[in-house]
Amino acid sequence: MVELGWEAGVVIATLVSGLVVMAGDWIGPDFVFAVMVSFLAACRIITIEEAVEGFSQPGLLTVVILFVVAEGISQTGGMEKALNLFLGKTRSPFWAITRMFIPVTIVSGVLNNTPIVALLIPIMIGWGRRNGISVKKLLIPLSYAAVFGGTLTLIGTSTNLVVASLQAKRYEQSDPENSSFGFFTITPYGTIYAIFGFMYTTLASLWFLPNDDTTRHSDLLFVAKVPLSSPVIGKSIKDGGFTGMERFLLLAVERNGHVTHYARVSPDVCLEAEDQLHFCGELDQAKVYAKHFGLELLTHEGEGKSELKFDDRLDASQLERGGDLAKIHVIRYLVQATVKKGSDVVGSSIRDLNFRSRFNAAVLAVKRGPNHQPGRLGDVVVEAGDIFVILAANKAAVESQGFKDTFKDIEFLDEAMEKEYLTGMKVTRAFSGIGKSVHAAGLRGINGLYLVGIDRADGEELRVVHPDTIVALDDILWFAGGVAGVYYLLKFGGLEHTQAPQVSKLKTDILYRQLVKVSIAYDSDLVGNTVRESHFRNRYDAVVLAIHREGNRLAADLRDVKLRAGDVLLLDTGSNFEHCHRNDTAFSLITSVPDTSPVKIRRMWWALFLGFVMIMTQIVGGALDEANVVDQELIDLLVAGIITAGIMLATGCFNGQQARSSIDWSVYVTIAFAFGFSNAMEKAGVAEAIADVFITISEAIGSTRASYVAIYIATAFMSELVSNNAAAAIMYPIAAQLGDALGVKPTRMSIVVMLGASAGFTLPYSYQTNLMVFAAGGYRFMEFAKIGFPCQLFMIVAVLFIFLLEEHMVLAVGISFAMMAAMLAGPLVWATMSPTKREKFIPARFRKVKLKTDATSRSYDELSLAST
Repeated sequence: MVELGWEAGVVIATLVSGLVVMAGDWIGPDFVFAVMVSFLAACRIITIEEAVEGFSQPGLLTVVILFVVAEGISQTGGMEKALNLFLGKTRSPFWAITRMFIPVTIVSGVLNNTPIVALLIPIMIGWGRRNGISVKKLLIPLSYAAVFGGTLTLIGTSTNLVVASLQAKRYEQSDPENSSFGFFTITPYGTIYAIFGFMYTTLASLWFLPNDDTTRHSDLLFVAKVPLSSPVIGKSIKDGGFTGMERFLLLAVERNGHVTHYARVSPDVCLEAEDQLHFCGELDQAKVYAKHFGLELLTHEGEGKSELKFDDRLDASQLERGGDLAKIHVIRYLVQATVKKGSDVVGSSIRDLNFRSRFNAAVLAVKRGPNHQPGRLGDVVVEAGDIFVILAANKAAVESQGFKDTFKDIEFLDEAMEKEYLTGMKVTRAFSGIGKSVHAAGLRGINGLYLVGIDRADGEELRVVHPDTIVALDDILWFAGGVAGVYYLLKFGGLEHTQAPQVSKLKTDILYRQLVKVSIAYDSDLVGNTVRESHFRNRYDAVVLAIHREGNRLAADLRDVKLRAGDVLLLDTGSNFEHCHRNDTAFSLITSVPDTSPVKIRRMWWALFLGFVMIMTQIVGGALDEANVVDQELIDLLVAGIITAGIMLATGCFNGQQARSSIDWSVYVTIAFAFGFSNAMEKAGVAEAIADVFITISEAIGSTRASYVAIYIATAFMSELVSNNAAAAIMYPIAAQLGDALGVKPTRMSIVVMLGASAGFTLPYSYQTNLMVFAAGGYRFMEFAKIGFPCQLFMIVAVLFIFLLEEHMVLAVGISFAMMAAMLAGPLVWATMSPTKREKFIPARFRKVKLKTDATSRSYDELSLAST
């Protein structure tokens, strides 16, 4: 037994304190490790050289340079292009996850998984919605696929490179032959691990993940009035365009106080002035379609007379008058909140609660689980868990104790009110959707975008776009959406912005362009002139892509629009525009939009080729080394990565600023200081002492494999509390000490730590990709844990399987692939069977059961087509 001195006590106390701080997510792990190592250096437990030696480790520098290589491929659109080939179209969640999981896993094996997930989140959201599949069914599997893919090769994740560096440093003197970790050393183990992960994720996602797209203001019940000025008066539901709405469903029509046509509104119903329409959808859609159809959104207090204008602002004193919001000019606070269990409002109708006098607020929308509530908002009887969108007079109303006692999960929705731009995109011959419906062409369901009109080449203008409207060559498609939506359209294959000819005349090279928002000042000399008359492109070397004007949509040629004070212009211009024109009196505000550089599509295949060559150098080098053809490494991955990044930079795949900003410096600092902390654990004897505990457990069980599993579980548990790199740095010296005592090859314990450090499945904060999809998918904490905790248990079984058959690794890999094939064969055979044959396998008592399909589990386009 190792005798521990005071140094060990200090190291353990420091470790525990750091774990508590990181688990609480109070301070970032980079700063925590820096403070921990600095404190241990101040205590003379480690020297300054030992504290900072991690900053020069080749493995860590390799992590940094791979961030840059991944950015080069991303900037050319190569990654997106390659993955879109695999995705295709499907409406089955099982096959959707399968099509996504396999290519993402493979790509994550050779590129850092963080930029891959960042790139794919918007792609998967749009793809899922176009195929009628809940985003929540896709994003957690996306993160898991990236995590499992990281275990396939040495460069799959930065954690692998950290452990490999720690191994090389530890054994370079004592055991130089076993000090290096090969590019494919982990591949057999990682392949089995990833296959088990794939099988769990594809099956568990069907039951453990919800169908609703987001917890934030989705599937809300809205009521809107048809005013005398609305263009839909006298039109049928179909002709008015209500069957063509995206993710916004017309539930009922109320006329003269009576709700009719509930649940399935006939497309032939004609609308009259003062009709009240009941909708279900998201807040953004309510904003878009209220403006598109000229409707007035109502609150519960004045249904029939209350108008909510999103583009205006509300004066608090005016709200005191009651439900008549027609004269109100300012919206102070728009809030989403959930009714608490046990609240005294439960059981009462919204109208009886006197929201205005009690909370100084009015209810705009309500949601209750997956069910749409019929009737007026004021008549809805409140239940615990109901989600309200509330219009509050002031912040004090929301922060009052009475409000907090009644509601939980209170969230201000000001950010949801993003400025809307109308963007025209021309259909070119390269577009694959020519001759198809807008639904089949994938032009609907794009996240944050709404197709609101089409201008035909023959002069026909469609201001009502149904799902079955056919797309033709040279059509101008008008989309409404925010800045992110405009940028997405600029990357959409086969579509060309209407201002593309002007963009091609810009003097600024594509390498240095990005999107910039500017607001026209009241005393600007641009006011009253059109974009063409002001010679905007020549004057500013910028092209106006879209204009936001309060209360109006501008669907004309933007060059002929007369500018007004307060107009917000979205420009395609140089990245230095903000700096050059910060003092220009023509603009009251200039804001650069980050990460909106145009895709360098002409460099795509070149970037993919360079990435492929970099990977091949490692594959060929590993093969030559295994065959003892060469005495030394063909080319180090760090050197290959620097050369690749340098060539990408020189050939215009990206610019220097993009290369620098692609590096996650917090990861670099965390890993670098983690090396120093690992040194402290070694010198103080803490690693050896903990290793002795695992040795005792192993001897008691009588199996070395028990030590592997114990180290894996301990590392996986640690990775749930702190970052995966931190978990690897803390656990590696313990695993290495245990391996030395058991006489195990160094690479064996390194693999165990690599697998365990990547096993952050249960908590959204345990892995960076988890956190990214957690926010993008609007998951609840328990939704993540519900699928993640069983995954942890299942992967322990996978590790047991791996090391039970470790001596027969080829057999283990073969069995894993056979299991995966068997799992895929069942659904594949079922899908190819005719309905008549399927019925034979369904028990008789289930054949006559009518399936109740909720509207939220079907795409809005399906419902629209059905009603049409």
